[in-house]
Amino acid sequence: MDNTRKRKSAADRRAEIIETVIALSADIGPDRVTTQHLADRVGVTQPAIFRHFSTKSEIWDAVSARIAENVTEAAKPKADQTGTHLSNDTIHAHLGRYFKLVHQRPSVPSILHSRELQAGNEALRLRFQTLMHNRRTWIADLVHWGQKDGHHRADLRAKDIANLILNAVQGLSMQWTLENRGFDLITEGGRLTDTLMDSIRQP
Repeated sequence: MDNTRKRKSAADRRAEIIETVIALSADIGPDRVTTQHLADRVGVTQPAIFRHFSTKSEIWDAVSARIAENVTEAAKPKADQTGTHLSNDTIHAHLGRYFKLVHQRPSVPSILHSRELQAGNEALRLRFQTLMHNRRTWIADLVHWGQKDGHHRADLRAKDIANLILNAVQGLSMQWTLENRGFDLITEGGRLTDTLMDSIRQP
């Protein structure tokens, strides 16, 4: 072990472990990540990992908190410092930020939708359940604003449209993951968004 690693603070080491789990999840899938994989990638022993996290569930709880934070940050326009959406945000921009996040963190879809992780960690399940509810609400708000402005069809329920959009985004993201990232997610995400917007555009 090199001296640089030895000098890392506990907070820096915890952050490194979290980021390493996220990276490993992109390489081999979140359900296959073991503490031995993690120790090997970080360059420490397994006991060293457990000096920073007492259990594997605790590691995943920290990872889920980081992923939820990333998704929440991506949902908001850069100029929004209040925790609520700006009225000039658009669905296209909102989804574009999410596809960019997934492109940067390829493990996000697999972690968000892993049944095994959620079955084994109640805190993680509740966190992602809340995140999904929030994502649905954010998109429904954007749809509602578009309806008020006359851009989106007013005969459709905003929540129904939000569900449709979320399901489509999840499907494309998982397809990208299963096809080993074999296409440009940001480009295809933009095309998908265009199609979705055409389907709800006010004639």
